[in-house]
Amino acid sequence: MNANPFEKAVFIAPSTCLLRSDRSALIRTRNRLRKFLGVRDIDFSEYLFSSDDQIGHVSASAEQRSEDFKRAVRDYDLVVSVAGGTGAEDLAFKIDRKDFRVIRERRPLIVGFSDFTFLLNEIYLHSRVPLIYFPSLQLGGGRINKVLSLISGDEIQYQGSAWLTAPPVRRFSGIPIGGNLSTFVNFLNRKEPPKFNWKRHILFFEDIQIDVEDVHRLLAALRRHNVFRKVRGLVIGSLLPPGKNAHDRKSRNEARAFVLTYLDDIIRWRRRQGYPLPILAVSNFGHGVSRDPMAIPIGGRVTIAKSRKITFRMRKRNGA
Repeated sequence: MNANPFEKAVFIAPSTCLLRSDRSALIRTRNRLRKFLGVRDIDFSEYLFSSDDQIGHVSASAEQRSEDFKRAVRDYDLVVSVAGGTGAEDLAFKIDRKDFRVIRERRPLIVGFSDFTFLLNEIYLHSRVPLIYFPSLQLGGGRINKVLSLISGDEIQYQGSAWLTAPPVRRFSGIPIGGNLSTFVNFLNRKEPPKFNWKRHILFFEDIQIDVEDVHRLLAALRRHNVFRKVRGLVIGSLLPPGKNAHDRKSRNEARAFVLTYLDDIIRWRRRQGYPLPILAVSNFGHGVSRDPMAIPIGGRVTIAKSRKITFRMRKRNGA
């Protein structure tokens, strides 16, 4: 990879717009990209702070947002989604084979978080180009160093909190997939569900504003898609009920306990089949995380060791 593969960057808002109070964080992020990546040409979408006339909780109409995205992947090397909320799914009806071909050929780096889960996985599905799941306006301090290392082709590492199942005998590797759980389930729930070889993938998920009943429905949907019978492993971040933050230990433990209870039959079945389902909990993945938030290369590569060390890289190494 070249020392500076990014000549042009753009910030877009394919879902909910930014608040005016977020402008300072946006400017700081732009300045950091200029300083650390050397990107001088950084543009802002005209919809970053706007609201659609008909649907006030999105930044613009679906047509405007999709055209904005199409221009971004054609004209820029780095495309950064600035906010989550809702609305990214609208663009899936507008993006076509020509757009995915452009992404495959140009390989822009696309970064997003939360609701952008839908497009990250959609783009990976159709183009097999790796992308990054990360809260883009949190590129401060040492966080940007890990993201820069990742996009430069180097490995980055994090430490998991606890194995919720028996730890694996040896380290295992796979392709990271997932993101926000509610959005990922929406991504799967369609007339013709996306086809993945789940045995090659490790599913990462987190969510916010959901209680145990919500988690139940979402896990049931994943079960319906036969994810748990085949997926190589699970990594669970924060699953936050309404009014709770990422540091609420009781809520975190309740959510983890429910996941184990609900998947108990599958965990036991896979153990009998000689293909255990490893489930790792992490504390720095999800909404509201302030300490060393994970940057996950969707469609890249991840290796997880028995020691709970998680190693990411954007692409599989030869022979790995």
